[in-house]
Amino acid sequence: MSDGEGEGDAERAATLRREIARHDRLYHVHDRPEIADAEYDALFAELQAIEARRADLVVAESPTQRIGGAVLSGFASVAHDPPLLSLDNTYVEADVREWHQRLLDHLGVAELPSPLVAEPKLDGLSCRLVYERGKLVLAATRGSGDIGEDVTANVRTIRSVPLELAHGAPERLDVRGEVVLPRRDFDQLNRALAANGDKTYANPRNLAAGTIRQLDPRLVAARPLEFRVWTLGKVDGGEAPATHSAALRWLETLGFKTVGRDGCVGDLDTILAWYAQLLARRDDYPIEIDGVVLKVDSYELQQRLGFTARSPRFARAWKFPARQATTRVVAIQVQVGRTGTLTPVAVLEPVALSGVTISHVTLHNREEIARLRVCVGDTVLIERSGDVIPKVVQVIDSGRTADAAEYVFPTACPTCATAVESDGDFVAVRCPNFACPARVQKRIEHFVGRSTFDIEGLGEKLIEQLVAGGHVKSAADLFGLDFATLVGLERMGEKSAQNVLDAIGQARRRPLARLLFALGIPDIGETAAEQVATHFKTLAAVRAATVLEVEAIHGLGPSSANGLVDFMQGADGCALLDALAAAGVEALPAEKQGGALEGKTFLFTGALPTLTRAEAEARVKAQGGSLLSAVSKKLSYLVVGDAPGSKLKKATELGVAVLDEAQFLALLARPEAPL
Repeated sequence: MSDGEGEGDAERAATLRREIARHDRLYHVHDRPEIADAEYDALFAELQAIEARRADLVVAESPTQRIGGAVLSGFASVAHDPPLLSLDNTYVEADVREWHQRLLDHLGVAELPSPLVAEPKLDGLSCRLVYERGKLVLAATRGSGDIGEDVTANVRTIRSVPLELAHGAPERLDVRGEVVLPRRDFDQLNRALAANGDKTYANPRNLAAGTIRQLDPRLVAARPLEFRVWTLGKVDGGEAPATHSAALRWLETLGFKTVGRDGCVGDLDTILAWYAQLLARRDDYPIEIDGVVLKVDSYELQQRLGFTARSPRFARAWKFPARQATTRVVAIQVQVGRTGTLTPVAVLEPVALSGVTISHVTLHNREEIARLRVCVGDTVLIERSGDVIPKVVQVIDSGRTADAAEYVFPTACPTCATAVESDGDFVAVRCPNFACPARVQKRIEHFVGRSTFDIEGLGEKLIEQLVAGGHVKSAADLFGLDFATLVGLERMGEKSAQNVLDAIGQARRRPLARLLFALGIPDIGETAAEQVATHFKTLAAVRAATVLEVEAIHGLGPSSANGLVDFMQGADGCALLDALAAAGVEALPAEKQGGALEGKTFLFTGALPTLTRAEAEARVKAQGGSLLSAVSKKLSYLVVGDAPGSKLKKATELGVAVLDEAQFLALLARPEAPL
């Protein structure tokens, strides 16, 4: 290749990069493409061809580099400066007015000398982007607010994220925003996942958060994520705008997509009216939103108002009300759990609510049925509190038909016909038959679960066949299954049968805490099982323990103690434990864990923004902390997410320290430092 040809390639590659970047901004940021897809693809293919023959012309900011590189080994930690603080939540207009009055009082003025700005509160994954000399150098998740994860390789694949900023960018720029997945793309992607037999996602936020944490950037590149900026971080080597709204307009000129285009600037009454309009068209908004964010527009006033220990005074999140819908009760079915508890479930005419179709809602117990006065055929109002768990709020009396009959709770188990028993509080109704097929199946499903014996391949359908065929009557029978039995079952090939047998063989040795939890003892959940295992160390010691000895364990009460001892020393429990031992199942002795959080107890309530309950609890246990199942004076910390419920009120009354997710993660990062 001659020098002249080389110069031509370099110039053409630079031109193509500029053109493709411009068309990316027009399409993904401004929503007004100027060329057809085929024309865009031709430009992209031409640039790929040049870079293929001239590797020296490949640069990091080339649009061809968005497709993702090598698989990552993990995510490094990144410190945020300034931190990404959480916002205090408001749920009603009266609280918004009260917040506004506090702003006036703090400033000592009768009228706010700056307009307010309001924007949709996007329901996605918060991220921070950093640019140096106009080029993207860092992308990090919010994490604890102080420390996040470096996800630069993944964020580079998002087409609405500029790899190189337009002319006029400062020397160093820090922006904060949300990684989201538009509703239409979420629906299409979920349908594709379902068609391939893969796991689907409950909502766009979960899919966006799960995608951005993938270790393979190529998978991230294949999903149509978007990034919307919602605030300016720091600006070095340039002059920042004086107001938040001006900053968002400026950032759009640099190539970003922001929340400002859908926001509102004005006085309090203007903002209140805009909120009502946005709430009315919530379902039509292209991205899932769960409220609005209110801010004082002036940066100078923001600085004067300052911050509390956990959030800015000048901003507030105004959450939307819980989602509600009406539908009809088609039937009421009763499910039998592993402990024998009978749980009534309302079968509904399917109704769409908060992005999911709901056809079943638990009615919890017969007392709740009586409280609601729900009958088959009734029209009911259902709600997803915190957009998570659906529940029946009330019966719509005007929708009740003349032939509606009061539901009669069964007096016999619907599976084995054994007469049911009631607890002293009359609320819980149980089937006492330990050999009830429904109880057996649920116990075995629990026994093989991921947090217990973790036996892969033993799913609900396979267990149902094993129980129905009489091959398995207890968890101990799993360890006596043979190849001929498994391969003779419906949809069970030779390879699958062998895989199940291998998984069962590998599960014969499990920690004591996992065995105790796997047994399905009433009132002995995962936390209590770990406390018992840590205290007694061996299964033999647990089997010999008295009620008083178990009650002495920190966090366990009389109900848990009696349930454990009754099982360990009762006929059914002894028979199961002896059969497991005969099958070669061994409970590994518990070891003292230790760690920076040793002696500290935690309880979680509500849905956390970024962590699942299991992830949060695992982090506590990894540092030696322990978990409680109820609020008491023995509780060190209550960690609160969305829709926390009565636990928050009780913790406040008892003076228990309350943390949000950001404070919880900060404690994990620096457990020795005071909050």
